[in-house]
Amino acid sequence: MIPLGAVEFTPADIALLLAILTFGSIILALPATLTLAWVGYRRGTLRKAANALGYWLGGTALSVATTAVAGAHVGWFAVPIGWIPTLLLAVALNPRPTPNAS
Repeated sequence: MIPLGAVEFTPADIALLLAILTFGSIILALPATLTLAWVGYRRGTLRKAANALGYWLGGTALSVATTAVAGAHVGWFAVPIGWIPTLLLAVALNPRPTPNAS
């Protein structure tokens, strides 16, 4: 039977949809956020893993927010557009080797 009325979601359905969307956006952001996490690991001095985790969390927030803003206008092209700020940040923060280091 085809429902002809409005579709109603229970609070559990809404929570499940939001969880799927959140998890999916984090997975789709991995190419950019793992790059930034690697830069954070390389920049770390005392606790490299904690530094990488912090960079990954910040990169994930930036990438997901950019994807959400761009998603309303460009559809699925918002995913690679969401990578751009995170990858630019990774390039800017990437430690350069010093030429006189031994």
